[in-house]
Amino acid sequence: MANWPDGRRVAVCLSWDVDGESAQYVRFPDRARRQLSELHQRLYGPQVGVWKVLDLLDRYGLPATFYIPAYTARMHPEVVRAVVRAGHPLGLHGYMHETLDTLTPEEEERVLVRSQEVLGDLAGYRPTLYRSPSWELNRHTPELLVRHGVRSDSSLMDDERPYLLETPAGPLVEIPIQWLLDDAEHWNHTRANRDKAIADPDAVFRLWAGEFEGYHQAGGCYVLTLHPFISGRWVYMQTLERLVRHILGFPGVWWTTLEEVTAWAERQSDLPRRASPPPEPVGGIRP
Repeated sequence: MANWPDGRRVAVCLSWDVDGESAQYVRFPDRARRQLSELHQRLYGPQVGVWKVLDLLDRYGLPATFYIPAYTARMHPEVVRAVVRAGHPLGLHGYMHETLDTLTPEEEERVLVRSQEVLGDLAGYRPTLYRSPSWELNRHTPELLVRHGVRSDSSLMDDERPYLLETPAGPLVEIPIQWLLDDAEHWNHTRANRDKAIADPDAVFRLWAGEFEGYHQAGGCYVLTLHPFISGRWVYMQTLERLVRHILGFPGVWWTTLEEVTAWAERQSDLPRRASPPPEPVGGIRP
């Protein structure tokens, strides 16, 4: 069990990926040139949803972490200013929410450096937290992040507690996530995936609450990944508030940010150290 500060039993991190309209331009460029519907749907996040999120956090006195693509930050600087003013840390999330496996190493480095510059200028400091768009990392990504001063990543799914991911440039704090704890997997409904049913909010609450109860028992780091253009809708905000009230009923909860978890992990002398699986199976494929 993790040795959380002040004897707390479980860490809870509410995290928000404020993607805005950025992803549509790189995922469906032809559609973005011709059609408006998805661009406007995603604009709901920075224009409406994020303000509901900030209000919820303020009412309950909760911290959160906001990962923002640099393009979205440039287009909606008022969101960055509001997040910083409220005291919530920012994290890097690509420039245009580019999926990393579509980039060359040189392109990926340019995206990272430019994102650091843009968010740094708007926020007044350079974020050292990272979450990859679409939760995809290339083999060289962890080393690249360390070389450019990034302290933690939150994109991999092989544990319930932070650990150190070894890279040739030094260790990177990894704070694991999970598809189950991502609102997009349950509620993201667009023209492109209209066949995907919208999940019943009560069913999602049961999933999220049940998973939290397991993390509480095991002493894990419960990271909920949310998007203002999705969970910023009223019925989903009600579900999230219901979850917050549920978690508040448990003892020993450390409501925290991924910045604080990163700093905590850096102070631990016994944090597990892991290496990524090799690019080829050990001993070959054939028996």
